[in-house]
Amino acid sequence: MTGTTFWDGATAIGTLAMAVTTYWIIRQNRTHHQDAFRPICVLVAENGTDAVARRDIVQLHTESNDPTKYFRILCSIKNVGTGPTAKLRLVMRSIVNPEMRAELELPPLGSNDTFPGPMRIPVFLHDRFNESDYRIAPGDGWELWLLYEDVFGNQFHTRHNKNPQLPWGVPGKGGLTSNG
Repeated sequence: MTGTTFWDGATAIGTLAMAVTTYWIIRQNRTHHQDAFRPICVLVAENGTDAVARRDIVQLHTESNDPTKYFRILCSIKNVGTGPTAKLRLVMRSIVNPEMRAELELPPLGSNDTFPGPMRIPVFLHDRFNESDYRIAPGDGWELWLLYEDVFGNQFHTRHNKNPQLPWGVPGKGGLTSNG
């Protein structure tokens, strides 16, 4: 009976090891499958803009006869990934004034699709973001974030900086973060 107990124990340990290994393999396969359909969205500067110094990528709407406030982003969006996007948004955030944040919802993009620019991000003034803040925002330090999801609901982002000493597009997982 002692031999049977030993083999029963060994079989149980072997079965448990196989179950753990099977779970790990299934999880890895799911991750590889999802990565095969991952979107990667980037901003592409329009012709005529200074894509290196990034000075004129964000502009103000300044027509005096039109009271509408918005930023013009002289870029298009290209999905260079292998999967389509869902819930695509463009967010402009000021580094100097964290209260200044403007967003634009965009349609989904398929793999290798482009959303043409320039784009308009509407601005709504409030107590902590006034007319003066609006006027100086394009000159201040800013970040443009593309926030999007894949077809599995995983969140991704690509951060674009005004600072030419930083990389133009930095992709990552998750949503908008304070430190990037």
